[in-house]
Amino acid sequence: MQFIVSRERDGWLLSAILRQEAAEIPIWAIKEAIKKRDVRVDGEKITADVRVKAGQEIRVFFPKAVLAQQEKKSLPLPEIVFEDERILLVNKPQGIPSQNEEKPLEGDSALTRAIAYLKAQGKQTDSLHLCHRLDVQTGGLLLFAKDDEAFDSARAAFSERTFQKFYTCRVKGCPAMAQAHMRAYLRKDAEISRVAITDYPARNSLPIETAYRVIQPGEYARLEVELITGRTHQIRAHLAHIGHPILGDDKYGDRAINRQLGIRRQQLWATRLVVHADGALAYLNGRSFEAKCPF
Repeated sequence: MQFIVSRERDGWLLSAILRQEAAEIPIWAIKEAIKKRDVRVDGEKITADVRVKAGQEIRVFFPKAVLAQQEKKSLPLPEIVFEDERILLVNKPQGIPSQNEEKPLEGDSALTRAIAYLKAQGKQTDSLHLCHRLDVQTGGLLLFAKDDEAFDSARAAFSERTFQKFYTCRVKGCPAMAQAHMRAYLRKDAEISRVAITDYPARNSLPIETAYRVIQPGEYARLEVELITGRTHQIRAHLAHIGHPILGDDKYGDRAINRQLGIRRQQLWATRLVVHADGALAYLNGRSFEAKCPF
């Protein structure tokens, strides 16, 4: 295993980072790797649990037996919201990616769980496609196409923004307006995996649109948010920009409040998807699919 320490993890204990990066590895194996000097920080072997800095390269060498044991473990089956001959719609849990970037067919992800589910049913998986993505810490409705025609139809609909995507979230405070259609500009800094929102067209920024309505007012209001443009971290950053960050979000939110409330995961869930598509998925036009969120 090899990775670079992100800016958000600057000063973290090595063991704490490894527990996140190697979530599938038992804690005892992580401690053993540190004890046996099988961990390198910037190429240097370490002899104890140390605090690391952003930008440092971490390499870990786990025993083959441990890795093999983890690979043999069956993946949890996904929660199925809807399935027919052309699509599979699941309720993705928080904490796993929609798809692993470097090796999509390996590790634990929504895609590999969907493949495991279909294989358990004795169904074909060669033409299964992920149609869109959710952040690792965002749960909710995730759409897969079972054939190329359905995938083309879904991708075109997402690209043209004809699918309506709604999220449920809890935020700090309560917006003054019961509902609003907000417009702003988003600029992404890929190096630090963070975006910035402005009310004016800053350099290298892209226009965004986010709509919300308050469904439960209060000190920590519950909102339904419609994601209209769909940029990186858009909902989280846009709500933080107007002074109402999502609870549990340490990147754009209020860490002190999150710690005070004991909320460790961001309270943002993709709860409703309304289909408007041409081609192979036209038969689903107008259908609305919903998933329950855990908060």
